[in-house]
Amino acid sequence: MPELFIVGKGAVGLLLAQRLANTHQVTLITRTPTDAVFFRTAQCCQQLPVKCLTWEALAQQQITISQCIVPVKSYQLAEAFITLRPHLSEDANVILSHNGMQTLTPITDALSEHQGLFFLSTSMGGWKPNSTTVEFTGPGQSVFGPCNLIAQQRAQVLFNQLIDPALPNAHLAYDIALLRWQKLCVNLAINPLSALTGLKNGRLRAPCYATQVLSVLNEACNVANHIGVPLKLSEELARAYQVMTLTAENFSSMAQDVANHRRTEINAMCGYIVELAQQLGVPAPHNTLLLNQVQSLHPTNK
Repeated sequence: MPELFIVGKGAVGLLLAQRLANTHQVTLITRTPTDAVFFRTAQCCQQLPVKCLTWEALAQQQITISQCIVPVKSYQLAEAFITLRPHLSEDANVILSHNGMQTLTPITDALSEHQGLFFLSTSMGGWKPNSTTVEFTGPGQSVFGPCNLIAQQRAQVLFNQLIDPALPNAHLAYDIALLRWQKLCVNLAINPLSALTGLKNGRLRAPCYATQVLSVLNEACNVANHIGVPLKLSEELARAYQVMTLTAENFSSMAQDVANHRRTEINAMCGYIVELAQQLGVPAPHNTLLLNQVQSLHPTNK
């Protein structure tokens, strides 16, 4: 079976590991030694048939990686990639997956013309009752797309071999900029409000939150349009409410971070819109308000 590496043991990474272990030899790369990871259902809790290696062990064994998924928090991406890069094969495929938005230029510039970079946007839901166990909570939607030239050439084959079997609700999209902005809009509509209210995603469909959702997405679409990204407010509202419905019983990742007193990704969501708006000279008061409110919940958010 092909070997696949997944960085970290976050909820999305463990869910992908569970779904891909039947067709791939899966190895989790972790910061600290981990004996085993588990997938829990209502009926049982089973150990996943995957290997776990620390970054230190990976270096000691001089392992070369040809296929890797990096589903880490947005603020962890730069460090994770710097650590991963020396282990990549000359023709490696790297798949990023995180919430929020940040420029990928430093990563694309660091890869050779034969190394493919991809982005996986997913709202698949997972809950971690502890650090090594994940429970599937909702299918969500997933979109997969290429980020550089060689990735465009490999995208269809990799999607067929890796993404489609693991994520039945996934589809392939070649316009990565639009894909990532659409994902950002879903994040903006759900994550900050769920973090501040502690509500499950489905509860955000209540009429009392409609004005906030509308205002935040209107500002995001306005900023996107100013830089040439053709977002339409009606479409982004429909997409956000569709994800709320598909993941109605999920707590968003940001709500889980707040509940567990962890740093959130608010700076890569509302913070990204606020920063761009300031550069463009356009107003974004609703994103600014949510940014400040979520930042105030934990000192590491700022």
